[in-house]
Amino acid sequence: MSLRKSRHSIGVHLDMTPMVDVMMLLVIFFMMSTTFILTNPGLPINLPKAAAVADQPQNIVVVINRDGQLAVGDRTISLSELRSLLTATAAKQPVVYLKADKEVRHGTVVEVMDEIRKTGISKLSVAVDAKGI
Repeated sequence: MSLRKSRHSIGVHLDMTPMVDVMMLLVIFFMMSTTFILTNPGLPINLPKAAAVADQPQNIVVVINRDGQLAVGDRTISLSELRSLLTATAAKQPVVYLKADKEVRHGTVVEVMDEIRKTGISKLSVAVDAKGI
């Protein structure tokens, strides 16, 4: 008895198409989710040195808790201290972020916003949490 081999024998075949598809999806995912931070977009440059450098505006976060207490950074302050602190930094035109507890009285928030405006700071933002839809 002789066994004949078929001319068209089917061997083990590994299809690479699904693996290539998965790899391409992974590459696209990592490319889209990676943050590219460019300090100097466009052309690379070397800046000259100078003795007087303009101060960059800083961000100031003012927090009001449920009891109406104020804090800047890790320091608890009064309303008058807030005004003197912001008056000292008003020339740099900082951005002030106001984070108020949702249980705090509306009048307290308005008083703090009024004190911030009296210092001459025009960039005021009220921080909120995103609402789930």
